Amino acid sequence: MRWINLKQEKPTKGKRAKSVRKRPMPPWTRRSLRALGVTAIFALALGGPAWLWQSGWVGNAMHSAWQSAATHMGDAGLRVDQILLQGRRHESPDRITRVLNIERGDPLLAVDLKYTRERLETLPWIRAASIERQFPNTIRVKILERRPMALWQRENKLVLVDDEGTIITSRNLERFRDLLVVVGKDAPAHANALMTILAREPELKQRVNAAVRVGDRRWNIRMDNGVDVRLPENDPEAAWRRFARLEREHKLLKQDLLSIDLRIPDQLIVRTRADRTGSNRKVSHRKGKNT
Repeated sequence: MRWINLKQEKPTKGKRAKSVRKRPMPPWTRRSLRALGVTAIFALALGGPAWLWQSGWVGNAMHSAWQSAATHMGDAGLRVDQILLQGRRHESPDRITRVLNIERGDPLLAVDLKYTRERLETLPWIRAASIERQFPNTIRVKILERRPMALWQRENKLVLVDDEGTIITSRNLERFRDLLVVVGKDAPAHANALMTILAREPELKQRVNAAVRVGDRRWNIRMDNGVDVRLPENDPEAAWRRFARLEREHKLLKQDLLSIDLRIPDQLIVRTRADRTGSNRKVSHRKGKNT
């Protein structure tokens, strides 16, 4: 219902009734308000969805919808019946099972592949992992384990490291007792390169017990009879090959030596056990000739 005021105001005597008119708005003000309105509309159109996404509302809604769909598909027969694991050698199967946290009968589509893969890669032995669904009822898991390279001695304790210098474990090391022991703050990071050098002379490598990283620059190699072989900072591979040749020709490791210094090209500095006071013998060596 529309209400109409029927009461009329009589004009005051002696005064003429004046109509009240509003002052017109300046043109520049109208233009500014229109621009502000357009800006607000664009901000709402662009920023609204971004705010919804950042707040987590969209993600939560999508996750809930996906879980609901996965449950319905599970009721239709898409459920986990078996998990196939490939690539495991050292990592504990019980630990893998706990991390996967997938039960038989779970909806196949409800398994979060990305989250599960990331959790697998937190296990100490696993370098990389992949996980995928195989319809209608299988989860296939593939893992790439770390390759044990050496035993790193630090603070009088041993830990197992891989070929990238990453610590794997400090437990149950008895099965890795044949690995090379490396010593030094940055020894694990350089152990792989050292192993490549030592492998150039397989027979000599078998007699290596440990390697000490000196000053983040070079290696001292401890042989199985206690002799220290000092490799140079530059071109240690050439020095190692030279040592192997001298060993074949002169059987250095059968002599009563404490150390063999190969840091100076074309020279061999040896220290005998009788020279514990510190005196050394220098032997020039050029192309197989000793003088």
